Amino acid sequence: MVINNNSSNSILINTYSSRLFKIKNINKNQLFKLFILLFNYIIFIKKYFIRKEIILTIKIILIIVGSVILFLIIFRIGAKLIRNPAPSFIGRFLDSNHRRRLQPPYKIIQASGIKKGIKALEIGCGNGAFTTFVARVVGNDGIVYALDIQPKMLEQLKNKLNRAENKDIGNIMPLLASAYDLPFPDDSLDIVYMVSVFQEIPDKNKNLKEMKRVLKPGGILSISEFFVDPDYPFRSTTVKQGTKGGFEFDGVFGNFWNYTVRFLKPVDN
Repeated sequence: MVINNNSSNSILINTYSSRLFKIKNINKNQLFKLFILLFNYIIFIKKYFIRKEIILTIKIILIIVGSVILFLIIFRIGAKLIRNPAPSFIGRFLDSNHRRRLQPPYKIIQASGIKKGIKALEIGCGNGAFTTFVARVVGNDGIVYALDIQPKMLEQLKNKLNRAENKDIGNIMPLLASAYDLPFPDDSLDIVYMVSVFQEIPDKNKNLKEMKRVLKPGGILSISEFFVDPDYPFRSTTVKQGTKGGFEFDGVFGNFWNYTVRFLKPVDN
């Protein structure tokens, strides 16, 4: 039997109920029929309510997914209209284990080419969601310059470094500076990396020129992006921006949702 709507379901339930209550004198055959009827009645009721629960569950899931998509669209439009760095009050989310499960530090470190003993600069370090992981890989023979334009973010980073679990880290130097005016001499750094930051910089060409200046010939520029970020660009966009800024494309790592593009400063420059 095909049941198309709630009205049909109600009629069928009433039919089963009336047939049950019409049985008065019960013999063995009738008892068997009664058992079969009860069994069918229970199965039908179970299917009927399970079907309703499934439909309700699907509706709830669609509402949640739709709300998330709508939020991301509004957030992205707002980010396009207002170009500002991530506010310091969301630092707790930026530096969370939940985020690092979605955007694992070890994958960014591996894709960026970060190694022991190098001089690294993180632009837009925030409160250090990835900085401590990089510092441990670089080791005491290297150094990580953690640069941000927001004093409150750097204050959160310093507080984080004072925690007991980070007392072993002594190679991070917080810097309050602009991405347009990096406080380093020419050809002095092995790598400059950014995690979900590059698209927040209004004048990207000016920033690319400055990063190219401070990198050693053959030095690495690493740009990582995450789909949840409201400024998320396609990989092809990031590649075009980097090569337009005078860098050599060295590879893309990761997937659509979470990727790293690696560039090299030309040796002959």
